[in-house]
Amino acid sequence: MSMLDKLFSREINRRTGAHAISIYIDSATKTRKRSRSLGSSAIKASSNKNRGKNKTKITTKRAERSFFYRINIRFPWLKLVAVCIIGVAAIVDLCDLTISNTGDPYNKIRIAPMAKHVKATDRILKGKMLAALTFDDGPSPETTPRLLDILQQKDAPATFFTLGSKAAAYPDIIKREAKEAHEVASHTMHHQNLIRIPATAAISDINEAKSTLKSLLGHDPIYTRPPYGNTNDTVRTTVGTPIILWSVDSEDWRSKNVDSILATTMSEIHDGAIILMHDIYPTTVDAVPILIDTLRKEGYEFVTLSELTKIRDAKLENGASYYNFRP
Repeated sequence: MSMLDKLFSREINRRTGAHAISIYIDSATKTRKRSRSLGSSAIKASSNKNRGKNKTKITTKRAERSFFYRINIRFPWLKLVAVCIIGVAAIVDLCDLTISNTGDPYNKIRIAPMAKHVKATDRILKGKMLAALTFDDGPSPETTPRLLDILQQKDAPATFFTLGSKAAAYPDIIKREAKEAHEVASHTMHHQNLIRIPATAAISDINEAKSTLKSLLGHDPIYTRPPYGNTNDTVRTTVGTPIILWSVDSEDWRSKNVDSILATTMSEIHDGAIILMHDIYPTTVDAVPILIDTLRKEGYEFVTLSELTKIRDAKLENGASYYNFRP
């Protein structure tokens, strides 16, 4: 090896390390041997080839100087850690609890962590004023699922007075309501004014709704709310459940305006209130999260009707009407 080669090797060793030296020396040796045997034309061709090798050498040195190369050399176990983290994340995602129904638009329904709503005593209710959110005329595929998402996020239970005809049309929404620990009650089959139709028609309407909900829920609905709140002797003797009306009317059906819904509700709210709303209006759904947050700041907590009656020790009778459950 010539003196020039030695000096050059020492400089490369200082800058890039032993690996770069070996690359250079090997390249230089091969070039020299081939130059002697091939002559000047071969030297020129070899130089051209060496340009490509030099590019490879430079690229190799750049890679060796990169952050990830140095990390991989010093901490090879980090790859294993990354693989484990990704694997755990994938398993957690696959284990996410869902209900699947093939061919249904709601075929992947997230189960809310709301089983605690079954027992009101599991929540902190001491010293709280209580209110029951109730929703009529649903379900609607355009609005009710979004409302359920909001109730899930806010961890607030509700009672849905559903129409039998819509329950039959959208059974999976009803099942989701029940699964997420909301209460599902009857609002009759076709939303007829029961006191203005023949008694036989009223009886048929009430019973058909009960039968429809029982087929979906596995039990009879425990409450009934007649359309418009209208009752008579026929209704009272036929329903076979307590009749739940309301003490706070949000008038969401009239205004269809978020600010008006909130103002009306807040002006009438009281401890033990039954709040009337409708889950078929987008503006109502828009108002619900604001209402929940506002009332909670005022010291209220939300309960189902069954929780409210139990906490207030109310003994309900079939056919009797109830508007609120004050302390």
